Amino acid sequence: MTRPERPGGRGGAMSLGECQAELAAAREQAAALQDKYLRAAAAIEQTRKQAEREAQARVAQRVRGFGLRLLEVADNLERALQHAPQGDALRPGVEATLRQLQTALSQEGIAPIPVQPGEPFDPQLHEAIAGQPALVARDTVLAVSQAGYIFEGHVLRPARVIVATPIAERDG
Repeated sequence: MTRPERPGGRGGAMSLGECQAELAAAREQAAALQDKYLRAAAAIEQTRKQAEREAQARVAQRVRGFGLRLLEVADNLERALQHAPQGDALRPGVEATLRQLQTALSQEGIAPIPVQPGEPFDPQLHEAIAGQPALVARDTVLAVSQAGYIFEGHVLRPARVIVATPIAERDG
């Protein structure tokens, strides 16, 4: 068995101490390169995750914007139904179109905010568009003027409501 030559082509065999020193240096270099590799791999993974989050946020923003535009269509269909006489031949078609639109919104994660007259006003979910004197607790929802919607747990559009005010306020 032959001994390895000295580094740098100086000829002759390397001593055991030189081999051990070279091995230690190689191990140190390998450890440094492995650490560098692991850091680079972690940075790549972090960048991939960030790009994925940003892409999801862009998609959600597009869905929110598109959803708001579709809600305007739904509002117009609801207004048409409110003003269409019961015997109108177009009424069943408008009702079917509204149901289909509501189903499509629901499938995309856009859901109505449940709100009923008599429940307390919640500024996180409701927008008070008017106050009306009533014999109920102040800030009780009296009527819903326009439905509100949520998307992915966030308010897409607040429900527009009329809330109760104390009767004494109407004189002021």
